[in-house]
Amino acid sequence: MMRNLFTKDMREPLALSAGQVLSLHAERAGTLQVTCGRVWVTISGQSDDYWLNPGDHLNVAAGSRMVLEADQGRSLINLRPQVPAVSRFVKSDRAALSTQLAS
Repeated sequence: MMRNLFTKDMREPLALSAGQVLSLHAERAGTLQVTCGRVWVTISGQSDDYWLNPGDHLNVAAGSRMVLEADQGRSLINLRPQVPAVSRFVKSDRAALSTQLAS
């Protein structure tokens, strides 16, 4: 059975026991971040696999299918939806930039 990721109900970290394998589907773009343990990740259609250690994160595209496996100990993975980047330009900054580019 394939589990869906990055849904609104994914508030708790995903916990994997040593050697536990999960097949997952990312409904939306998101980020996996390991907080404990070591996790192997393979994503369908990509030639590389990934080893994530505590603090490491991996951005995942919407529609991705992947397999995760915990290495030797228990692993915890935070799942966060990706938030679109917001432009921080304000109107006065744009005018200043236009003036600089025109010179």
